Amino acid sequence: MFISQIVLILDSNVENSSYAKEFFKDSSIIKAITSDNLAGAYEMITEYEPDLIIAHDNFKEDISDICSKLREKTNFYRPVIMVLSGVQDIDKKINLLRVGADDFQDEAIDKKELSLRIFAHLRRHIDELTDHTTKLPYVSLSYRILKRNLKMRKDELYALMYLDIDNFEPYKEIYGHIAAEKLLQTFIAIIRTSVDEKDFLGRVGEDEFIIFTVSEKAEKIATFLSYYFDMVSPKFYTNEDINRGYLILTGDEKVGRRVPLASVSIGIASNSHTKDIGFEELVNNAVSIHKLAKTKVGSFWVSDRVKITAGEQEKVTEKKILVVEGDASLSYLLATTLEMQGYNVEALNYSEYLKETVNAFIPNLIIFDINEVTAEKDLEICKHIKKNHPHIKIIVSTTDCNKEKILDSGVDLYIPKPYELMVLFSWISRFLNYEVLQ
Repeated sequence: MFISQIVLILDSNVENSSYAKEFFKDSSIIKAITSDNLAGAYEMITEYEPDLIIAHDNFKEDISDICSKLREKTNFYRPVIMVLSGVQDIDKKINLLRVGADDFQDEAIDKKELSLRIFAHLRRHIDELTDHTTKLPYVSLSYRILKRNLKMRKDELYALMYLDIDNFEPYKEIYGHIAAEKLLQTFIAIIRTSVDEKDFLGRVGEDEFIIFTVSEKAEKIATFLSYYFDMVSPKFYTNEDINRGYLILTGDEKVGRRVPLASVSIGIASNSHTKDIGFEELVNNAVSIHKLAKTKVGSFWVSDRVKITAGEQEKVTEKKILVVEGDASLSYLLATTLEMQGYNVEALNYSEYLKETVNAFIPNLIIFDINEVTAEKDLEICKHIKKNHPHIKIIVSTTDCNKEKILDSGVDLYIPKPYELMVLFSWISRFLNYEVLQ
């Protein structure tokens, strides 16, 4: 079962603390841990980051000093601190609340009332860190829950899935916030149908989520999510956009951009290769694998079950640009500037040998200047390139302002001439250095 909340009971009398643990014996998502000494309690706070700390006033050290130190130890997050004391002095209560306690109760409090207060604190604590629209924990709580469960399940085989909706922001820009929220809610509903109470689902970004599950289920979940989202998502588009197969996003300077329809990218990292993998390493692995999934067209998932070779990684990250520009001086300027930015650049003055050059060079991006005389032929070449190399981004510049006709040929971005070079360079940076990370 997945532990989502932890209660730390700090009590010098070990036998006395057992009754508080009884409150959680029937809960499958709350775990109670105890410590009869302050040093051990501080270690547990660092390791488990408990949501609620119940501190009994039966230590040699003053309970106010203990509360103050507990707040110091938890300054990176804020747990609820409840103090139980046999001394009912109003000044002591005020001072405890001032130094960081959230609640102060008599040691002789009725056990039923104490139980209700504890669960009320836990409920409010979770509510404060939960997105009320999706009912999912925010990023800080999501990673805290993940971190503590990794420690508790270190001897098991598990997997972390990092997933998001590709092209969600362009969809929201065109269709609006309400439509985007409905798409997001549908995606979350699909995810919920694929997981159970033994799995954990958290939200770590606007359209980014994590799923923690057992290794044997991860790829099945990924396959289901990819298939089902692709089956449902067309209902969120107009017939015109569905028939066209992409969106047209209009930007500054009359730029027209071809944006693919929404899809899902999923990265899966597990401890199948390294049993003692840490929290940060697991998350970083999942994020890195997710980036590989985003280099593919459409819904796609990638798992670390089959190791990726160094050669394959280099193939994904290498940045090559092919410039097709009839103006020799502009072609030289573009090639030189892009090389100075660290790109590997090839240049052609005509499109006659473009197909052959693409097959040999395999660029990540093509800057293609099309003139009116050869426009029909050049757009057919764009279609051919996209059909055989769908991962290649194509930017077309021309005086022809038939934006939809150009984008229909598979072009990713249309920039009307004349254009500012900084506008072009900005789009190149977005395509090659930014959008793979979205």
